[in-house]
Amino acid sequence: MKTKNMILIILSTLFLSTGALYPGHVQNNTVIKRFAMAVGANSGGKDRVRLHYAVSDAQAILNVLEELGGVEEDDILLLEEPDVRTFYTEIGKFQSRIEKSKAEYSRVEFIFYYSGHSDEDYILLGHEKISYENLRDTVNGIDADVRIAILDSCASGAFTRIKGGKKRLPFLMDSAYDMRGFAVMTSSSANEASQESDLIQSSFFTHYLISGMRGAADMSQDGRVTMNEAYQFAFNETLAQTTKTISGPQHPYTDIQMSGTGDVVMTDVRRASAILVLGDEIFGQIFIHDREDRLVVELTKPPGRKIELGLEQGEYRVINIPEGGVFESTINLKEGAEYELTPSEFAESDVEYTTPRGRRAEQIEKHTVLQGKSHYQIFGEVSSKSTEVYNDYGLLMGGSLGVTINSVFSIGFAGYGKANFDPGLPGYGGLFFAYNFSPSKKLHFRATALAGSGTGRYGGVFYILEPGLEGVLNISRVVRLTFGLSVPLTDKEYSGMDKAILNVGFQFGK
Repeated sequence: MKTKNMILIILSTLFLSTGALYPGHVQNNTVIKRFAMAVGANSGGKDRVRLHYAVSDAQAILNVLEELGGVEEDDILLLEEPDVRTFYTEIGKFQSRIEKSKAEYSRVEFIFYYSGHSDEDYILLGHEKISYENLRDTVNGIDADVRIAILDSCASGAFTRIKGGKKRLPFLMDSAYDMRGFAVMTSSSANEASQESDLIQSSFFTHYLISGMRGAADMSQDGRVTMNEAYQFAFNETLAQTTKTISGPQHPYTDIQMSGTGDVVMTDVRRASAILVLGDEIFGQIFIHDREDRLVVELTKPPGRKIELGLEQGEYRVINIPEGGVFESTINLKEGAEYELTPSEFAESDVEYTTPRGRRAEQIEKHTVLQGKSHYQIFGEVSSKSTEVYNDYGLLMGGSLGVTINSVFSIGFAGYGKANFDPGLPGYGGLFFAYNFSPSKKLHFRATALAGSGTGRYGGVFYILEPGLEGVLNISRVVRLTFGLSVPLTDKEYSGMDKAILNVGFQFGK
């Protein structure tokens, strides 16, 4: 009988421990309930340059908290470009939900994230603003056992000074988990610019914070990333990368007002749908791109230590840059599986711009911070052109073949001929050029130009310059639909064309 009771006690202890590690999975009063709210504001008013990635950074933080941080979908709130009234209304609703949950759970946590413009005294929501003091009082007033505020904006370190915050050493770590109170992470100090990058399509601080939370920061190698580990990783990597920028080094800050022992677990890598293990022998800079070619994780890996990264299932491109070379591997992560990457799977195989968050438009100067290897992609395109030819409707068929550099600039050869045997329809071809704007977006635009020559009615030769503007819809990683208009600048007497041309086609290639 004693043996049976002992087994029951052990099983009960394991059950309760599992609940603590995986908050929200078991609904009773012994586990953690976690809420997360993120605000993204690309606009900081008419006198400030519009940011590109504040809203997407906010979404990315919520994604990793839902995927690895134990936050359920119903407990997540994203506010995109809110005004002040909407902000206070929505955080008030969150407060009500948190208060109700306290009777059901022994521990409730609230994570708040802001990405956007700010100055030394306010965060900026479009033309409106909220003082740091009011923001801090609002977040700290949430009735949760743990309240974590993460601010990614210029001069956000001033937020920590409202009640005497200062730059500190990392949090104390312990195997116990009983920290309660208020903690703040900011992307920069009180007088520094927070910067975002076109190459990583994110701010430096948020990019490295997410990389850390996906497992790059797991120094203890226990499969969990604590608040201390995530902050320390983001601090080191952000400072290292921003020392190269014209805006200068960016020092993330932290302010801790917590009691108890241990550290708050931010993410559990083992919750991921797939796990990528970087083996002992891999070292150097690691860049991991998803199938849409977005950079999802970046870290510098030391030799002799395995690192586990929690990712979604799918195809990834892993770039490894040790000293003396650039190596690349394409892998496919499967649902529920662990994939260990080794050096034997790699084959040997840019200029970046940043925008300081919070600077006025007239203060911005684009500048180079990183140079790497250019990426080339071969493409082929089949398309049709319809326009008026010699005062009658005409249809030409053809396409282009070329190479795209860094997903932005394309160059190749294009040719188009008669869709029927009417000798009045021209045929022409030449060099094709295109510049893609925001090519990672599902729907984006490109400026095109064709320069060449052709033959028109009864063999007459003409020269043509054909600029255009097209939309590009990324149907998949390798197939795109193109559509738009171009204008033929040529001699109508020989070409028969002087009206706008409607272009529709399909492009193939990674």
